[in-house]
Amino acid sequence: MESRTSNMACDICRRGHHPKKLPFYCAMDARNALYEGRMAYASTMIEMDELEQRGSALVAACEPSNTTSASDRTRSYVEGCTAKQQMAIKRTTEIISAAEKLQQDIDQARKEIEQRKAAIARRKADLATASQGITARRNREFEETKTSIRKLKYHWDREHEATAQYRAALCAEVAKLYRLQRVKKGNPNRYEYKIGGLEVVDLHLLNSTHPEHISASLGHIAHLLWLASHYLAVRLPAEITLPHNDYPRPTIFSLASSYHHGQVGFPGTSPLPVDALDRQYGHIPHPRPLFLDKPLSSFSKEESNNYSAFLEGVCLLAYNIVWLCRTQGIPVGDNSNSFEDFTYMGRNLYNLLNGSSLQRNQPGQPIIDANTPPPTHAGDAATGENDDITKSAPKMGLWSHGAAHTSLNSTTGQEFTRSFKLPNPIKLADKLKARLAQEVPVPEWELIEDDEFGPNDLDDGVLIGGTPQSRSRNPRFGLESYMSVNTVRSHGSADARSSLAAVNDAATKNRERSSNGWTKIKPR
Repeated sequence: MESRTSNMACDICRRGHHPKKLPFYCAMDARNALYEGRMAYASTMIEMDELEQRGSALVAACEPSNTTSASDRTRSYVEGCTAKQQMAIKRTTEIISAAEKLQQDIDQARKEIEQRKAAIARRKADLATASQGITARRNREFEETKTSIRKLKYHWDREHEATAQYRAALCAEVAKLYRLQRVKKGNPNRYEYKIGGLEVVDLHLLNSTHPEHISASLGHIAHLLWLASHYLAVRLPAEITLPHNDYPRPTIFSLASSYHHGQVGFPGTSPLPVDALDRQYGHIPHPRPLFLDKPLSSFSKEESNNYSAFLEGVCLLAYNIVWLCRTQGIPVGDNSNSFEDFTYMGRNLYNLLNGSSLQRNQPGQPIIDANTPPPTHAGDAATGENDDITKSAPKMGLWSHGAAHTSLNSTTGQEFTRSFKLPNPIKLADKLKARLAQEVPVPEWELIEDDEFGPNDLDDGVLIGGTPQSRSRNPRFGLESYMSVNTVRSHGSADARSSLAAVNDAATKNRERSSNGWTKIKPR
């Protein structure tokens, strides 16, 4: 029995079983491990049956009358053995069926393994076949992709260039409709600029310019600049608010307040109510006016706060023009960000919107603006800012906020705008205020009725237009005007002489600006 047990081999792993040296690997090994105990149990039961038979035989031999009962016991024993045999046969049949099923599963698993090995071999063969020309195909596809990218970029650049040309054409057209023009003044090489038939206001002459002229000129500039920025798809650093319903005149916001506010009322009116639930616009900024209702000299004395706000608004408007010129590649002077470059708004706006302002000059005949001082040396004119302008080739409409191509919102665009290094508009306003304060205000002209004029009045003023006798001979001059000098006399003789000398200098400088001219005042 032991030899048979030790010679039993596993049907799955095909190895002999040893109860101590070899561990279990499968269910058959476990069955073999239990087989010895079962054999011992079976041998013990057989021995018990033999002992029971011997005892039964001895008892039967001793008691002959009990033969029937012994035969009955033998029959019951035989029947029990038969039942056990049937059970063993049934159990053996089940074991054989399970073994056959297990063998079928093993065969099927082997077939699947072979199929997988064949599939892997086919894939390896296909991969080897495909990898033979993969480098050439990769390079070819890479070149095709690069070519298509270049074509797309070329078409994109062409479309953007055409868009830039359309934008420049729109800007030139709106400048033409607004009658932005350059007119020769005095020297053939000096120019003045007009918009809407009015001369563009000069920031150096704000004290002597009529307030209606200042308001109209600034309004035209603000509207034209807003249209140009709209066509160029550029958001100006200082937000401009044009006249609309309940907002009769243009204004401009500071750099920090622009585009970060809700609805703002017109300056001087009651502020609009703020929604309590709207936390985004908790602070309401104050727009800077771009208009005047009275002369600047009296405006600065009566309303100092509004005077500072007006100067800051004018500087913000000039700042917008220079910033837009720099974004579109138009040079402003020598791009040194000097205060003088910001004050020439007419020249900067004309150079921005009219391509004809970048015309090439003849040798030795530089273009000089009316607002630009003449060069001190003969060679300065040939090496000035206009030569730089003629040598450069600015392209309008390339940089904008409304396109992905050369966008000012990108990192490159932000670095481009930061390279301008423009000064703060508040500092520009301080410089303008200091310069206007240094100018000596010219006394205003007054009109005198006939009954108010007498021969003794000549002691207090200078007669313009003749004497009363000449007026009687020329009745078409109904009113006479004079320049009062009483304010000069009130400061004493020494101050009077210096003040009158300053008035004479101012009158001499402004004689070219007026069509009628000033009357020269002589101290007595």
